[in-house]
Amino acid sequence: MRFLIPLAFALFPLSVTAQPARLSDRVLDALELNALLVVLQEEAVESGAELAVDLSGDEDLDGWRRTLADLNAPDKVSPRMRDAFAEALNDEMAESALAFFTTSPGQDLVQLELSARQALRDPDIETAILSRFETEAASGAGRVDAIETFIEANDLIDLNVLGALNANAAFLLGMRDGDPEGYGGNAGDEDILRQVWVQEPEIRQSTTDWVHAFLWLAYQPVSDADFDTYLTFTESPAGQALNVALFKAFDALFVSTSYETGMALSLFLSSQDI
Repeated sequence: MRFLIPLAFALFPLSVTAQPARLSDRVLDALELNALLVVLQEEAVESGAELAVDLSGDEDLDGWRRTLADLNAPDKVSPRMRDAFAEALNDEMAESALAFFTTSPGQDLVQLELSARQALRDPDIETAILSRFETEAASGAGRVDAIETFIEANDLIDLNVLGALNANAAFLLGMRDGDPEGYGGNAGDEDILRQVWVQEPEIRQSTTDWVHAFLWLAYQPVSDADFDTYLTFTESPAGQALNVALFKAFDALFVSTSYETGMALSLFLSSQDI
C-alpha cells in the first residue's frame, strides 16, 4: 500500500489462501493485496506493450500482451510478495497493523487508496489532480502540509525512487541476458548501473508528482481527525515497520518481474527481426 511507484512504475480478487496461516498474510489481505496485484498486472501490460511498440514499431502485440499478463499474474506473483513481506514483518508489528486496518478508519483508507490507484491509470486524471494539488499548495491549504508530513514520515519519495531504479536496472539486465547479441547488447553491470542512474532526476520528479497526486486524490474524503489518526499510526513503531516491510516486499517483487520482463522483451524483439 505504501509502495506507490507506477511501474510505470510502485495499491491491491483472487484468493491465494482461504485462511492464511501467517499473520503477515492477514495483514496483506486487509490491505487488499490481491486487488492491487490485479491493478499492477494491468499497468504492466499497458506499459510493456507501449515499450514494445516504441522499440519494434509493430502494433500487433497480442502475444506479447499475453506474455506480460502471465509474467505479472496475481496468482504467480502473490506468493513471492507474501514470502518477502513475512520475512520483513514480525508478528508483534503485524498484530498492530492488522488491528488498525481491520477497523475504522483503516478499512476505509485502504479502499480510498485502491480507488485512487485505479483512477490515476488515466494520465489526464493524474494531470488534473496534480494541478489541483499545486493550486492548493500555493494557497497554503492545511491538508497539503499534512500530506507533506505523511510523505516525510514514510520516506515515500526516496524509497519509491530507489525501488524504480532497482527495477529499471533489473529490466536492463534481463534485456541483456535474454539476447546478449541483440537488443540487450553486451553492456556490463557497471554500464547498466550508470545508464539507470542517469534517469534518477527524471524518475524523482515523476515520482514526486505521482505521489502528490495519489495522496491528494485518495485522502480528499478523509476527515482531519481520521487523517491525523492515520498519520499517528504511520509514525508508530508498527506503522514504520509495516512501511519498511511493504517496500522490501514490493522491491523484491518488482526486481524479479522486471528482470523477467526484460528478458522476455529482448527475446520477443529478436524474434520480430527473424
